[in-house]
This record gives sequence, C-alpha cells and structure tokens, in this order.
Amino acid sequence: MFVIGDMLRRDARLLTKKAGIIEGNEHFTYGDLNSRVNRLANALSKLTIKKGDKIAFMGNNCHQFVEFYFAAAKGGFVSVPVNARFSSDEAVYLIKNSEATTLIYTEETAPVATKILDAVPEIKWRISTEEKGTGAISYEELLRNAADGEPKVQVSPEDMTMIMYTSGATGAPKGVVATHRNIMANTNTMCLELDIVPEDVTVLAMPIYHNGGLWPTMSTVYRGGTMILMPRFDLETMLQIIQDQKVTFLNLVPTMLLRIVSHPNLSSYNLDSLRVIMYAGAPIALEQLKKAMQILGPNRFYNSLGSTESNGNLISMRTSQHALEGPLASKLGSVGMDAMGVKIAIVDEAGKEVPNGTVGEIIGKGDNIAQAYWKLPKETAETFKDGWLYTGDLGYRDEDGFIFIVDRKKDIIISGGENVASREVEEILHQHPAVYEATVIGVPDKEWGEAVKAVVALKPEFKDKVIEAELIEFCRPRLAGYKRPRSIDFVAELPKNAAGKIDKASLKKHYKALYEQQGIKSALG
Repeated sequence: MFVIGDMLRRDARLLTKKAGIIEGNEHFTYGDLNSRVNRLANALSKLTIKKGDKIAFMGNNCHQFVEFYFAAAKGGFVSVPVNARFSSDEAVYLIKNSEATTLIYTEETAPVATKILDAVPEIKWRISTEEKGTGAISYEELLRNAADGEPKVQVSPEDMTMIMYTSGATGAPKGVVATHRNIMANTNTMCLELDIVPEDVTVLAMPIYHNGGLWPTMSTVYRGGTMILMPRFDLETMLQIIQDQKVTFLNLVPTMLLRIVSHPNLSSYNLDSLRVIMYAGAPIALEQLKKAMQILGPNRFYNSLGSTESNGNLISMRTSQHALEGPLASKLGSVGMDAMGVKIAIVDEAGKEVPNGTVGEIIGKGDNIAQAYWKLPKETAETFKDGWLYTGDLGYRDEDGFIFIVDRKKDIIISGGENVASREVEEILHQHPAVYEATVIGVPDKEWGEAVKAVVALKPEFKDKVIEAELIEFCRPRLAGYKRPRSIDFVAELPKNAAGKIDKASLKKHYKALYEQQGIKSALG
C-alpha cells in the first residue's frame, strides 16, 4: 500500500513541470514541491528531530503548510496542525497535549506563537516562515541549507503520521491519531467518489488545519491536479478565482454555499467550469439546498458525511443522485449511501443493527477510520468499538439504501419527556421566506426540563419586519406543540467556528449561563 510520501514522489517523476500549487502570484510545480518537501524533511532530521517526534504547524493556508504535511510524512514525523484562529491558551493546550517539540508558524500567527513558546519550554525548535526579525530559525534558510534527496527513513502504512484535534464542541479538543493507512484509504475513497482527475483545478478555501481542507489537498496531489490556495475564505476573491482559473472542484461548508447563492451580483461571474460543488461539514436546510441547486444547477452537487475521526468520508450523496425532479427528488436532503471502502450500520443503544426506517446511531468501519484518541483511553473506548466508529449522529436508512440524518445525539432536546430533533425544527424555520439562517438548541426550563429555543438571522430586507410571534405561529401547523420553539432570539449573524460551521456549543454555553443567572437550571444538568 502507498504511504503519503509516495503520492508526491510519483507526481514529481511523472508531472515534474505541472503546477501543483498556485498561491497568489507564486506557482510551484510538482518537481519544485517535492524538492522543497525533501529539503524540509532532511533539515528537520538534521536538527535531531527523530521518527515519531511531534511537529506542530500554526498558520492559514499556504504552500508551507502543504510542504509541512508531506515532509512530516516522508521524515516519519507526526504532524500536529494548529488552528490559526486559536487564542494562546487554546494553542498551548494542543501543543502540550500532543507533546510537540517543534513549532513552525507563519507571520500572522507570530503573536500567539510567541506566547506559546514562552508557555511551553518543551519546544526545542521554533521555525518561522518569515526570513528575519522573529528570533526563530528561518524556514527558507533551513531549506536552502538542506539536501533535496529523498529522506532515508523507512515509513510503513501503520506508522502514526498525524494528530488532528476535534473542534472541542463537547469539551476540550480531542487528538485523533491517524496513520498513513488511514489517510491513504480516505484519499482513495474521495478520488473514487468524486471522480477526481489530473485535469481538476481545486480552490482551497477550507482551512488546511481542518479535515475539510486536508483531504482535498491529499486527493489533489494523489491525482496530480492543481490546487489554488486561499489564506482564508473571501467570497469575492473566490468567485474571481473560479472564473479566471476555470476551477472545476469546490469544497464548502453550507454557510459558505449560502453566501455564494445570496450574492447580489453572482450572475456577473462565469462559474461554468465548476464540475463539483461539495457541501459538507455541517447540516444544510433542505430549502437552502434547493435554492442553491436552482441557481447553480443540480448536477454539480455532492454531499458527504464524515468527521475528524474518520479522516474524511463515511457516506456520500453523489452528483448523479442530486435531482429537483423525478424519482430521486425525494432523496434530496439525504446524506447518501455508504462511501466506497466504508461499511455503514445503524444501531440501537445495545449496538444491534436496526431495520430500515428505524432511527439509530450511525456507525462506520473502514481503513480510513482512526482507532484512538491521543492519551484518552476512556473516550477511545466509548467511540471506537470493535473497529467501528460511533459517530454520535442519529439517522435511518430508507428502503433504497439512502441514509437520512435526524440529529446529533448531543443536540436532541428532551422537553417534558419527549425527544425533539433540533434539525427538524430548523428545517421548518428555514421554510419561512424571511429566515437566512436558524439554529435550535435546548435551554433550561423549570417545568419541562428543557425548552426549544431558536436563534435566527433574518435576511437583510426583512430585518425589523418579522417578530418572534410570527415565526412561532408559522411553526404551529407544521410542528407538534412540544416541538415548536417557545422562544426565538434574533441576531445579526449566527456564531461560526473556524471551519465555518454554526457554533451550537457556544450558544448552549451562553444560554445556560444566562438562564442560571435567572435561577433556572436544566433538569438534565
């Protein structure tokens, strides 16, 4: 089986002069990229960094981040990507927990990196992508003084290659241990599912420190395509890149997709080159998806359900399965079927598979799936059982094999003993013409234990024209009484995490504290 470094070695041999990375005005051919990766791996080894040692990188999307992943893989090191938006306290936790002894950082993260270095004396090597003035080793100087031959390190598919941390939505972030086999298996899956070819051009707006940015990176390199790096998501810039560079593949979270289709001047951009528009990483309201398909064309869309623990994809809804009319129209809103190389089951609390049409927890098994959290044996035992990943997603499979998500286990609201799926209520709210985005959470209630609360962002033209009572009344004929929101708060914008997902965890924390100040505590704790 290939290991990660083999992908780049092959490209350097067969596609030496082809552009692998475009970043602003800089172009890196696969020959350039392989040479730089080898130099970095050899330079790190020369610093006495050994196979199995942890190396952290903190920065936004840049060619150095891509080089870091492949250099770590070739050198037998373990990469630890750090969210560029983290505070110093958050970053220090990751660095300490991972036991990283080297930190590479970019100019925009230098202020936080300085605090990390002060707080973590275990960091032996500090490397800055800037040339001077940082008090750290220069990244480019390291490369200039290193050999560009292939690192003489034996790497096997079972070697650990990465610790990527979860978002920490239910507590401190958990480090997911990934091997070369895990990453390569998911890369194979994604290339097969999406029919990725060497002619594909990908614009990478999702952060590389997140799985949503990592797998497109690996898949593009694996097939010898071209990736265009954006340091961060900017709508106008991305639309211009798609038009000018004739981008064929786009991976987004639903909030990014919603911003595209809501753009007032979208028709002024030529997006005809787009072959695949992938939306993943968070639920999308059915009404929002239909609107996007009507505007951009239905046969371009692809949905995926995955996680950091699966290193990518578990379930796929292919472009050919997206339809606004005909027999497949009823499947819209499904996350699809088992991805290639992955087995999916839906089970009850005892782990027994349930019949079609019955809601249970979605679990998955495959070579792409991690088998452990870093230094968390209890959490590992709860999530990884007999080779299966217990996702925490609740759903059912219909008679045709399509899987529909009901909710996250942790987002189920229990009101007066009745289970309320927050996603079901969100779907109804999104049917109202004034609603731009909506999320639903449970809040403490003296009588019912938990009550359903909606937090809504209105479309600009409806601001101050829609009131709480109107939306609650809109839900009345569409939802049972116990499912209807008992209160609705209006906000200018819903909070998002670094990956662009609606941050329910911060909303839950905010409202829990707010209600407790009023002396109301949840019956569920």
